[in-house]
Amino acid sequence: MKRRMDCLTGALIFLASVLAARIATAESVFKVRGIGGAGGMFVPSISPYDSDFMMVACDMSGSYRSVDGGTTWELIHYMQMNRNAHSARPAYFRDRVFWNRGAELRVSRDRARTWRKVRAQPWGPKTKIASLTPVPEGSGILLVSTDRGIWRTDDDGTTWSNVLDGEITKTIAFGGTVYSVGVPNRLHISSDAGKTWTTTTLETKGGKVFSFTGGKGADGVVLFASAWKVGIMRSRDGGKTWDVVVDKYEDQNDLQMAHNQTRIVFAAQTGGRWCKKVWRSVDGGGNWEDAFRLSGPRRNVEPSWVQTQLRWGYYITRRGFCVSAASPNLAIVTTQGDFYVTRDGGRSWRQQMNEIVGVLPGDPGIRYRCTGLEVTSCWEYLFDPFDKNREYIAYTDIGFARSTDNGKTWAWSAKGSPWTNTFYDVVFDPEVSGRMYAATSNRHDIPHWTHITPNNPQRHQGGLCISDDHAVTWRPSCRGLPRLPCTSVCLDPTSPRDNRVLYVTVFGEGVYKSINGGTSWTKKSNGLGNPGNLHAYRVRRHAKTGDLYCLITANRHGRDFPVPGGLWKSTDGAESWTDMTKNVSLAWPTNFAFDRDDPSRIYITAATIPGSPQGGVYRTTNGGKTWKHVLTDEMLRKSGGAGYDHTMCVFIHPDDKNLVYAGTTSHGLWFSRDGGDTWRHYRAFPFGNAQSIRVGPTNHNLLYVTTFGAGVWTGPHLPE
Repeated sequence: MKRRMDCLTGALIFLASVLAARIATAESVFKVRGIGGAGGMFVPSISPYDSDFMMVACDMSGSYRSVDGGTTWELIHYMQMNRNAHSARPAYFRDRVFWNRGAELRVSRDRARTWRKVRAQPWGPKTKIASLTPVPEGSGILLVSTDRGIWRTDDDGTTWSNVLDGEITKTIAFGGTVYSVGVPNRLHISSDAGKTWTTTTLETKGGKVFSFTGGKGADGVVLFASAWKVGIMRSRDGGKTWDVVVDKYEDQNDLQMAHNQTRIVFAAQTGGRWCKKVWRSVDGGGNWEDAFRLSGPRRNVEPSWVQTQLRWGYYITRRGFCVSAASPNLAIVTTQGDFYVTRDGGRSWRQQMNEIVGVLPGDPGIRYRCTGLEVTSCWEYLFDPFDKNREYIAYTDIGFARSTDNGKTWAWSAKGSPWTNTFYDVVFDPEVSGRMYAATSNRHDIPHWTHITPNNPQRHQGGLCISDDHAVTWRPSCRGLPRLPCTSVCLDPTSPRDNRVLYVTVFGEGVYKSINGGTSWTKKSNGLGNPGNLHAYRVRRHAKTGDLYCLITANRHGRDFPVPGGLWKSTDGAESWTDMTKNVSLAWPTNFAFDRDDPSRIYITAATIPGSPQGGVYRTTNGGKTWKHVLTDEMLRKSGGAGYDHTMCVFIHPDDKNLVYAGTTSHGLWFSRDGGDTWRHYRAFPFGNAQSIRVGPTNHNLLYVTTFGAGVWTGPHLPE
């Protein structure tokens, strides 16, 4: 029986490995594009055995790998590894690497491209993993330090031993000697690669130890610890005695050094908006200097485009600092928008989140080339109807970007808008080249969970902006509009060229109309929305009938959704509205699409609310008289991941009305070949959160998918 079980287990592991390899191989059919960076990056790491092998995680769930020293980056497929922003740093061995996602430990043997779950994980699903430590000597020993103790394996996680109890915050190893710091201020030492331990107390006068590091050289082992109210302490005798080398604690909560030397040590502030400094000592802790200077006359950091174009401030993210364990010259700093690398021990730093190209002839603005580190949320990918070389991306946090070379390079393009945070929706004038209308806001992420609550009028503002020069500059046009988030814009192409009829949705106020090209606006929300919910998110005009459709999304109060949203229709230019979804009562609708030839066929996407599994896609074939839930939470969860879903977009292929796509927040991209009757998971799509879908203007076999956190991706419209 045991032999049969072993064979079955082996077969399952082999099958999982084959599937993982297929997913990773298929991933390459989708290619990423964008301006690069500008999102929060966390837990950078460097292999001590190969300085070209690096990894980093984004707070928007993506995990990334580089095998050329950060010159280019590849998103790890979300079904392989994701949501690592608050994990421990990976544990690198020569031929494999371990990384945790929450309490789950995974291992990769192909330099982080594919991953499998480690078979045994005895610490439990609610355990917090603080540190993953490879022990260089021995048979590939790995120590997992947690808030419940340390577990040890020497067979890649097939079996484990609980070798130490109590909360552990950091573990480091030099050969077979291991040092761990635990709560409250305990120093644990093992001389047999973590099998047995002795414990002493770190004398910190009551100050909590926040970080711990060390190195080993010809002069022995040197340890450093930072403690609140104390500063930075040093031990030169393996932890027996300590002296204070920095007598002021300034949030030096991340001490790091290469483990093969004792002279160069770094102390970084990480994890909060005040965390901006990295100090360095080159004499074993005797003297310290500021080693990361992004401004001032002694600046030694090449600022990223986020600093030069958007002029953001910066702070170093939680665990956003890493020194190679093999070399004190190689280190990384990640911020809420930037990625910097030093190769000379902190004397100078270069941004490495994109490639700076320069200014192209005939178009102002510095250009940037994507290197794969796309960590931003996007709402739309747009094609200029007058110039096939011009393409655009509507972003969260960074506003807008333009390309004049078919997406090869990008320039930031929100200049002049009072609300540069988010461009939700953009339309082109069908007769005037260069004229564009944009729905903009400084409130981002509508209609996701965090931003479907009522507006704060002092903080949540927005409006319509117009450009007449292909998005090089913008100007607001908001007379009559409340200064609240503007989330979509619609243009009537039959209206006069010099007096365009425009419609916009104002989140919290409904629909507004302009009959003079946006010069002035009038509210047109008669009959729109249910009482207590005018969270208008999207307005669209049917090209065949001229009818208008407006989607009202959720109005969340805590975990309650007291007033449903839905889809409303107007047949008289927004003078009056009728509810098309009163029979289905959707608490959290998110988007919609209609058949351009058959206006009675409409699809709506929705998100699940607590206690009510409404997520997925709904379809009507009779103009809203009845609706069918054609893609459900239960169907989506079969692909793996969360047991619920917030489906955010739906798209009908222009050449085949039966080919329908849906973008989800946790289960990636889906498609149907029969108008929504049955659905398939597009497994090759590499990111779990698809935000919008469309095809190119000439090549309808190429999809453009924007994501909530990983930029824009292009790939075949159907699996190959």
